[in-house]
Amino acid sequence: MNKPVLYLQDVRKSYKVGNGELKVLKGVDFTLEQGEWVCIYGASGSGKTTLLNIIGLLERPDSGKICFGDTDASKLSRSQAAKFRSREIGFVFQSYHLLPELTILENVAISGRLNGLSASKAQKKAAELLTSLGLKERMKHRPSELSGGEQQRAAIARALINDPPLLLADEPTGNLDPHTGEEILQLFENMRKSNPRLSILMITHNHLIANRANRAVELNDGVFTEFDKRR
Repeated sequence: MNKPVLYLQDVRKSYKVGNGELKVLKGVDFTLEQGEWVCIYGASGSGKTTLLNIIGLLERPDSGKICFGDTDASKLSRSQAAKFRSREIGFVFQSYHLLPELTILENVAISGRLNGLSASKAQKKAAELLTSLGLKERMKHRPSELSGGEQQRAAIARALINDPPLLLADEPTGNLDPHTGEEILQLFENMRKSNPRLSILMITHNHLIANRANRAVELNDGVFTEFDKRR
């Protein structure tokens, strides 16, 4: 029996605020299976981004267990976590985080280079991804010359260049108009269908987007509760 792509058990996280303590995550349990698209729904300030940062190995929890298949993330050093993250996890953010001085092709290829691809292989793969995402004619353009939707497509290509089994998306349509946002959501649906190995974990405060996923859970008062589709 295959192990889940992601497994969380009793994950907790607090921050010091003045003389007090703010408890953000109060015992999160969660499992993500291969090929699933799951949305984490919650209001602003509910801890969604904190949880995503912990899953993405950008922050460490105070306690609890996080496993990626057979890998226990708590046993990874910072350098090991960085290598694991670059190889196994792709990130798509609300703000595209593209380097303004580079072309779109260079922005995507550089992620492959950082993960050990040769310059020629990284550029070839970046071009193939950008073409598949409808950006064939825009590869030599810089981010400022592209629309928001085009920049997000480039950011998705960058997230996919290392063939990660897990894609983390933080409000990926938050800066887009409804029509463009729908195009990006359709891309996620198409990616999941065309690549059964890819699992997607997306956070959103939009109930309609949460309903689009295979499954949704709600982060409420630091723990997961059942998501109400009828809301």
